[in-house]
Amino acid sequence: MGRDDVQVLLMRMHRGDERAAEMLWARFAARLTAYARVLLPSGHQHAAEDVVQGVFVKVLGMRRGQVRGVRDGTAFLFRVTRNEAINAGRGELREQARRRAGEERAASVLECDEVRRMLGAIEGLVYEQREVLLLRYIGGLTIGQVSEALGVKHGTVASRGRLGMERLREELGVELGIDANEVCDG
Repeated sequence: MGRDDVQVLLMRMHRGDERAAEMLWARFAARLTAYARVLLPSGHQHAAEDVVQGVFVKVLGMRRGQVRGVRDGTAFLFRVTRNEAINAGRGELREQARRRAGEERAASVLECDEVRRMLGAIEGLVYEQREVLLLRYIGGLTIGQVSEALGVKHGTVASRGRLGMERLREELGVELGIDANEVCDG
């Protein structure tokens, strides 16, 4: 079958000739699928069959004059496949980016919930304990600096810090990754 024959089959398929569509499919589907698979981004080759089906649907949706204007049916099918695969690949990459963004937003919401929970637990501490922990971990002060800032003894700061950390652990039900001795050492 020469390329003129492919053009004739395209025109017949376009007019609704199922036999012509079957002949084109039998002749080109595997080759077009292999070509699309190569063009699609890594990890998205599964979409190649959909791309090829889209090529045939696209041909069916073309205006009659467009199909009549096809010079080389084989080259035309590969060109349409190329364009469809590139567009599908872009769509797959956009969808992947949207999914990642959604996952990041979900993680961000989770982090916000965790931060709110942590802040609520901190606000539930006795004022003196909260003050010591905030100065140590938000302010970055040493025990000696906290002692001086609050005008209380070193042991008092250590005791308030230790009790505050114990209350936070109980309230949050987790290990905070902060050694109680860090609150006490200076």
